[in-house]
Amino acid sequence: MTLFRQLMMTIIAIFSLMLVVVMGINFNTTKGYLIGQLESTTQDSATSLSMSVSDFMAFEDYASVESSINAVFDSGYFSEVRIHVYDGDRNIARSNSVTVDGVPTWFVKLIDFRVPVAKAVISNGWSELGQVYITGSAGYGYHQLWLATRDLLISFFIIGSITLVLGSIALRYLFKPLVELEKQAEAIQQRRFVKMLNVPKTRELRSVVLSMNRMAEKLEKEFAAEVETAQWLQSKAFKDPVSGLGNRHFFESQMKSHFSERERGFDALALISLADLAKLNNEQGYESADLFIQSAAEILSKKVSTVSSFATLARLSGADFVLLIPNFGRSQLELIVSEIMGELMELHTAEISYSESVANIGAVIIDGSVDRSNAMSQADEALREAKRQGINTAKVLGLQGAQSVAINRTKWKGIIENTILHRSFSLKKQKVASINQSTPEVLHEEVFIGLEYEGKNYHAGYFIGLANQFDLCDQLDRVIIERVIDFIKSRNLEKPLAINLSASSYAKPEFISWLDKVLSQTEEGVKNKLIFEISEQSVLAEESQTQVLADLLKKHNVVFGIDNVGKQISAFQYLQMLMPDYVKIDSSYTRMAAGKESESFFMHTLCKVFSSLNIDVIATGVEHDKQLKALARFDVAGAQGYCVGRTQEM
Repeated sequence: MTLFRQLMMTIIAIFSLMLVVVMGINFNTTKGYLIGQLESTTQDSATSLSMSVSDFMAFEDYASVESSINAVFDSGYFSEVRIHVYDGDRNIARSNSVTVDGVPTWFVKLIDFRVPVAKAVISNGWSELGQVYITGSAGYGYHQLWLATRDLLISFFIIGSITLVLGSIALRYLFKPLVELEKQAEAIQQRRFVKMLNVPKTRELRSVVLSMNRMAEKLEKEFAAEVETAQWLQSKAFKDPVSGLGNRHFFESQMKSHFSERERGFDALALISLADLAKLNNEQGYESADLFIQSAAEILSKKVSTVSSFATLARLSGADFVLLIPNFGRSQLELIVSEIMGELMELHTAEISYSESVANIGAVIIDGSVDRSNAMSQADEALREAKRQGINTAKVLGLQGAQSVAINRTKWKGIIENTILHRSFSLKKQKVASINQSTPEVLHEEVFIGLEYEGKNYHAGYFIGLANQFDLCDQLDRVIIERVIDFIKSRNLEKPLAINLSASSYAKPEFISWLDKVLSQTEEGVKNKLIFEISEQSVLAEESQTQVLADLLKKHNVVFGIDNVGKQISAFQYLQMLMPDYVKIDSSYTRMAAGKESESFFMHTLCKVFSSLNIDVIATGVEHDKQLKALARFDVAGAQGYCVGRTQEM
């Protein structure tokens, strides 16, 4: 076989592989989105119908009930709308057969499109009168899937045909740059959309190179669209559409993740309740009510962004917001609560609120001994106390059932500075192991820090937030890096050690210069046993400096990863820019992976996005074997948690 034919077959194979990969990602994402949209539509319709017919059911006005069923049935893609009436055990229903127009029969038979069935109870007061059943229609889903598949095939066929023609012309005359072209094709296959900067002067070969560059650009845009779709799906599940904040589901998942951590310090938890929202909605309309909610959410978001990038802010329900700030003190909490209340009261001046009464705030400080339910109960108690005190009041409660002796902020500053001076931080490590193997392999071990004061050990949760406020994190990180390097040199380690860097450290150019100098003076064998981790919150807070850090670590061939990925409702485009070696998924997704199928879908979507970039995925917060078995279904390289291995002294 001639070299020309071999090269042409190689190009065809690469295009075919890219087509399968992109089609697979696009098809699964589109299918998941359509199913999720249909589930949401059917459930919303069922809930709405149950509420609208409750009065008719109470008066046994079944003619009006049937009219409501017809209205719902005609307004959406449903195959059946049925109401089961408990009184008389009868059904009122409307249905029709599912028709799929414009879609080949073989495509319908090949695709298993799961049709959701939504239910809602019809009640009037304390009495349950019946139940609504709404079954979605798969016709619309099949049609959209077919259109997406057909269009993608046509676009790839056109692009592939043009590229193959131009490539064949160029390859007949010049073969020298083919090595670079092959490398570029392999990079595109791995979702590294590189472009050839050195374009040959030969006309035919120049056309091939430019075509490949255009193809890389197009694929890059398509991948960006996939990432955007994943973000959209995440927002649909976790984002409140009115306020733009996380919803109750998002907050509960974050609370479960946060309170499952064994080493927690002092946290601030606040409930913010807007006043007279229902009156505003009833008398001035939903637009005024939405404006009130959005204005309050904007105030909260701006204020929280200035306090901590690790805070979780969400809208629980109609008028209630919740805020969780890890590693936060009471004096700070009182200050931010006072500032929030002051800015919220300005909504009355702007005539956005219903009346002079704008909001009440209840906040508490909790420590690691307080569980999730007790924390919410304490915050709710503080909110009730604030409401009892009058309009526009806030109540901040201190620790309940916590340590009898608390260390004040000034004293903590001296303790941290003294520990940095004497390099006396205690170090622990926890292993990260691979899954899907009979004998799990340790991938690396993550380093955790602590300190001792007056005979008591304090983990990082107690003081790392204060160190950041005192601008001591860069000094702390320097000590930890030096100690870990010394530890690696003194022992014959088999697996690397991962160090967490804070954003306030690498945001300083002098820290980057220091790290560059340290790594330059470190032997290759030691650098191979060194890993750096940064949190997703740090990436979002310091995007430009994160890129500088990533370039520095790549220059020294040092592995780095991103932790807590998915903890924030944000886009994942930064991954393509930074291209870390691995990501650690937030533990809330680990719990969802072992939960309902609809929840595990998000883990599946994230893994697909990361795997398409050739980034290893590590699940965190793995507490039991059930989660490990569930994670085996996804493209997950490793796991971390108490089920995999507990922390050990170094």
